[in-house]
Amino acid sequence: MLLSPRLALKWLGTMSWLMALLYSNMVSSKAAPLPPLAADNQQPSQIQIDGKGVLVLTREWQYRLHRGSVIIIPPPGTDARAQGLPGYLARQLSVLGWSTFSLTPPPAAPKLNFTTSVAAVNEAGNGQMHDTGNQLTRQRSDGDWQQLQQRQQHYLQQGLAQLQTSAQAFTGKQLLVAIGPSGPLLMQLLQQQQLQAPDLLVLINPYTEPTAANDKLAALLGQLAFPVLDIQSPDANPASLGTRQQRLQVLESHPERHSRQQLLALDLTQQSAYERCLQLINQMGSAMLPAPALMSPNQQP
Repeated sequence: MLLSPRLALKWLGTMSWLMALLYSNMVSSKAAPLPPLAADNQQPSQIQIDGKGVLVLTREWQYRLHRGSVIIIPPPGTDARAQGLPGYLARQLSVLGWSTFSLTPPPAAPKLNFTTSVAAVNEAGNGQMHDTGNQLTRQRSDGDWQQLQQRQQHYLQQGLAQLQTSAQAFTGKQLLVAIGPSGPLLMQLLQQQQLQAPDLLVLINPYTEPTAANDKLAALLGQLAFPVLDIQSPDANPASLGTRQQRLQVLESHPERHSRQQLLALDLTQQSAYERCLQLINQMGSAMLPAPALMSPNQQP
């Protein structure tokens, strides 16, 4: 059947319009590209601890909701600029609506000095050996550990007291995140009420030295009367893995505190393990918010 020229032109016009509409819908229905990892909007500053400047990195929230503030304490001996998990959490939590503060942690325990004194060197040719081959490696005494940890706790108390005061300027909940040996140091300060109790304490692979102190970690955890999120990875220090079950039992014995322990399926060398930590912290922290206030990053809290 042949169409008249007039009808043919009308049909072509209709088809052109339909094709244009279909193309427009296809373009508009394409998913927007996922945003890249958070740009590092860090703002370096210094606080004073015992008269010395200590680096702190602050990142303001970048989300339509402001959930609160998070203070992150990496393991002793590292830096506020530490990459890996501490840096990842500081950047990505700000994208999810948390203002983050990264504190330079206290110095780690110095390495033991195994240098032999001149007086102790055997005289040449006397053939005497004092090491039988089965002696224990030299270790710090309990008194040495206690003095070291007191210095580290003093450092943290001075630094965190200042950051907690700064965090009070923000609405929402206050979270403390401590990684590795920083966790037990922080737990001691909180148990002794030398710091303001957070709305949520996050411990990632907590452990301490010496062994006797590490064995008391679960009991110390039971004395904290606020929610705790205990995250354990399979590649943690053996001292942390060794107390995992006891810590779990303590947390489960106080259901009114709404604490929990979460086991990671992957090592903390994996990006997906970082993402899981981020998800756990954000979910548990957000669950405590009564009704998040709608605020833009340009508004003053």
